[in-house]
Amino acid sequence: MSTDVLEATVMLEVFRVTDLRVVLSKMGKSRVGLKKELLKRVSDLLLNECTPELLSFIRELHTLRQRSRDSRTKPSPVHIISMPECVSPVSVCEETQMIKLPFYHTLDTVLTPTPLVPTCGGIMQISDFLIHLNANQQTQIKKSRTSQSGSKSVRVVLRICYSESVGVEEDQYPPNISVLVNHVNCPVQCSYSSDKMGTEPSRPCCPIDITPELYVSFTNRFSVMWGNFGKNYCVAVYLVRLVSSQELLDDLRRTSVEQQELCRRRVSEKLCSDPESEITTTRLQISLICPLVKMRMSVPCRARGCSHLQCFDASFYLQMNERKPRWICPVCHRHAPYDALRIDSVLCEVLESCGEDVEEIEFLSDSTWRAVRHDKHNESDPLPLKHKGSSKPVESVIVDLTQFSSDDEEFQKEETVSTHLEDKSVHFRKSGIVKTSGPKRKTKVKNY
Repeated sequence: MSTDVLEATVMLEVFRVTDLRVVLSKMGKSRVGLKKELLKRVSDLLLNECTPELLSFIRELHTLRQRSRDSRTKPSPVHIISMPECVSPVSVCEETQMIKLPFYHTLDTVLTPTPLVPTCGGIMQISDFLIHLNANQQTQIKKSRTSQSGSKSVRVVLRICYSESVGVEEDQYPPNISVLVNHVNCPVQCSYSSDKMGTEPSRPCCPIDITPELYVSFTNRFSVMWGNFGKNYCVAVYLVRLVSSQELLDDLRRTSVEQQELCRRRVSEKLCSDPESEITTTRLQISLICPLVKMRMSVPCRARGCSHLQCFDASFYLQMNERKPRWICPVCHRHAPYDALRIDSVLCEVLESCGEDVEEIEFLSDSTWRAVRHDKHNESDPLPLKHKGSSKPVESVIVDLTQFSSDDEEFQKEETVSTHLEDKSVHFRKSGIVKTSGPKRKTKVKNY
């Protein structure tokens, strides 16, 4: 670990939750979780994805935090600490930017991020807002409503997020949220992890579609009822175009295909021997089955931050996140947003060249690959048995000897069957119970 990284790791110890979220927002990472989870996420960034910009940003935040502490411990009537504009309480909500959502392409801003300000001393608060669509926004909505395809892709959505810090914010509803648009209740799809008072809705919190209740040509009023439990939120309204998973997949194929040279280099790095280790990796097996749906992949991809070679199917991944946007890699369970997805061109070539029955391949030390075929034994057929005194295998001889009444008849039957097999090599297939020595002892024949 370098000196700069070690120094930055020590600086993180005095960071608050707000500071950690600012760092993760700057790096485009998830900001969800408790303080220990956020701290571990930032520490992993320093170890695995450290950049000079990240180190500089952490130093600036640490300096700001130290100045804030000094101002509280050593107050001075004449010395005024000049706070950066980015953390000014007045400009926090104005500078807040909401995270880009792949399935919502922003066309225009109807209402810029505006804070939800408590107006009374109670827990439940009501914040009222007025919005009016301009001529261009009205035209786009009307065209979408009258489109011949019948798909109303242009929508007006309401988004709510934290306003505690500056940076890219994810959607988060306040506790006990409800929305009224022109005095009509607007459905808000959310669930709660517990019934405890003040619990925020569980993620993912998606934009709230308020289009059905809007007046296109008149001023609209919407009200947000929310629980005030000490956290700061802001609300914004956007005109968006809904994007389907197929559109995202087409865009991914156009812009995010890794070159074969880069993909082969990644495989070679995994196969290269470590002189300090006694174990050398000479072969790597990769499954062609998507871990999400257990089906053969068609568009193999992985996230840019993933270190594994195993891929998942981009089409299935986008469809699942379209229904419930979590953006978690199904292989390593790390945050895998849409912008970080990359298609593996080598595996695409493998899928095109190998047969449909191939479910696994193996990369060799010379950067080539071969199909791995597993011979599955049919457990319904018994193992072949070899008869004494004969060089030819006899598959399974099952004779029911319990149907004879006397020992002489049993002996005669066994001798007849044995002679018949030796002379003509006839295979008998019968199901039943073989009787061994002893008049009442029975042994059940199992198939392996």
